Amino acid sequence: MAKLFSRADCLAAKLPHVDVLVPEMGEDVAVRILQMSVNTRATYLERIRQYQAAVHLYEDDQDKPEANREGLTKPADLDIAVLSIVMSAVDEHDTRMFSEDDMALFETWSSNAVTRLYEAVISINDYRRFASETVELEKKG
Repeated sequence: MAKLFSRADCLAAKLPHVDVLVPEMGEDVAVRILQMSVNTRATYLERIRQYQAAVHLYEDDQDKPEANREGLTKPADLDIAVLSIVMSAVDEHDTRMFSEDDMALFETWSSNAVTRLYEAVISINDYRRFASETVELEKKG
């Protein structure tokens, strides 16, 4: 029989994490990936939305006749995989190790290491399951 959580149990529950072996960084090296909280996921999705909005504004500006353009600057590319790692990689105290300001540092990392960590983010957050459910709902709608 499952344990019925009390309010106190719910408030004390910790987010799950997975320690991912990353051989590209050295022998027996692991990076801890913490499941996103509701707030972290909202921040992650909002950052992606902001990027997409900036891209659309830029593209709309570029579609105007040159004399009517506002001169918007093309937004720097946003690597969603790296952003998800930045939002999820934590130390042994579950404190985030990186901020968005650190994203450029990942350019020197092994792409295999980034892929390995990104796959852990996808897995621990069940993104593939939710994505396929969303696609199925859109097909029915």
